[in-house]
Amino acid sequence: MSDTAATWFRRARLRAGYASQSQLSQALGLARAAVANWESESVRGRPSRSVLPRLAQLLGVPAEEIAARFGIELERPLAAPAGPDPDLLASIEEAVARGVARGLREALAEQRAMGGHGEAPAGYEGGAAADRTREPR
Repeated sequence: MSDTAATWFRRARLRAGYASQSQLSQALGLARAAVANWESESVRGRPSRSVLPRLAQLLGVPAEEIAARFGIELERPLAAPAGPDPDLLASIEEAVARGVARGLREALAEQRAMGGHGEAPAGYEGGAAADRTREPR
């Protein structure tokens, strides 16, 4: 006799090392009730297509197998879950570096405008000027 989708899913969750429904739901970023519904014989819930790639990755089974067990139609192949786009991360790093450099330039320009005798920008704690004002040890 073959397992129901709910029974098969519960076994797959346990084999993957998720001892509780809560552990798997947290890894997916879903409410525990979602996983509970997938394991319920009476509710007969099923995962959404959008969750299948990540769910398959966490359980270590093909998304197509999960879809087949739950009777989910796959009109097009599922894409593997994408990681962070390296180009996007590089763009963010560059933007942050530009912002930091711009802030430093503005702070130094402001200090120069005050004749170099004004207060240092907030958070500034060092540099050649600070070394000259310290008493010898």
